[in-house]
Amino acid sequence: MTFIHDYRQFIEVGCSSCGRKHTVQADQYSVNSQGYSFHSPVSCACGQTASTANKDKWTQTLKTENNEMLKRNKATTIKMMVVIGLVIVFFAGETVYMINSKDAEQKSAIHETKKEVSAF
Repeated sequence: MTFIHDYRQFIEVGCSSCGRKHTVQADQYSVNSQGYSFHSPVSCACGQTASTANKDKWTQTLKTENNEMLKRNKATTIKMMVVIGLVIVFFAGETVYMINSKDAEQKSAIHETKKEVSAF
C-alpha cells in the first residue's frame, strides 16, 4: 500500500497494484519512521494485502483542522482590520472637528476683540 493523505481521524492509502483507495481509522494504525503500520492487514478487492503503508518523500500530510484554523485566522484578521480602520476614521473625524471648532472659536474671539477695540 502507498500512503495518500493523512487526516486526524483516518488515513487514505492506495493499493500498489490496482490503485484503489482505502481508508484506515486512526485506532487501527500506528505511525513509524517509514510510514504507517496497520494493526491488522488491509486487504484489497484485487487480492493484495499489506500491513504497512510507505510514505514517498514528496507526500504531503494534510490535516483538516489546520485548514479550518487558517480560515478562522483569516476571518479574525479581516475583522480586526475593519475595526482598526473604523477607529482610525473616527479619530480622524474627531481631530478635524476639534481643529475646525478651535479655528471658529479663535475667529470669533478675534472678531470680538476688534469690536471692543473699535468701541473705545
